Amino acid sequence: MDTNRTRGMVIETSALAAELVADERVVAGWDNPSALEGMTVGALAAHLVRATGATLAYLDRTNPDQEPDGELLTKVTYFHAAVDSPIHDRIKEVSADEASAGPEAVAERARQVADELAERLPAEPADRLIGALGQRMLTLDEFCCTRMIEIGMHIDDLAHSIGAETPAMSSDVTGEIIDIVVGIARHLNGDWGVIHALARAERSNGEVFPVF
Repeated sequence: MDTNRTRGMVIETSALAAELVADERVVAGWDNPSALEGMTVGALAAHLVRATGATLAYLDRTNPDQEPDGELLTKVTYFHAAVDSPIHDRIKEVSADEASAGPEAVAERARQVADELAERLPAEPADRLIGALGQRMLTLDEFCCTRMIEIGMHIDDLAHSIGAETPAMSSDVTGEIIDIVVGIARHLNGDWGVIHALARAERSNGEVFPVF
């Protein structure tokens, strides 16, 4: 895995997220419903910032010398574990609570996170592991890949929520999103299930996509 590429994607998208969260249309629509059911624009913005900052949080709480206990998670198996995590059921509640700080505070936090990621990620060793979802571990680079679902897709959600165009992202970012989504579908439905869904609709059960 290309460390510069994977970490560069997080640095790129975190900067885009900070810019979008500070957009005057986000500020104006803070209490309006977002594109995601049950979340306001402000709650979605706060969730985007939390998802972006998760890399820093996991780095801070994982001892660099900690050894994995069991098989490492991958960018695909991470999401299966995440769905079963207790925090998954509280995402909307936590996001609404963090949005209550107001658009200025959330935008400031977004910029701080983006700046810190740009400084810290290039300095971490290529074999750095982080703990996520309890005692499970994965490489920092695999976790950076998971952020493309959480940052890239929620940037799209937030832009859609305020009637804006999705900010331009590199093909590395969008390609990683597609790779993870298809990887999850393959894990859940097998390769032929995905092939039929994409190219043989008459043989598909109609339940392969969406994966979330």
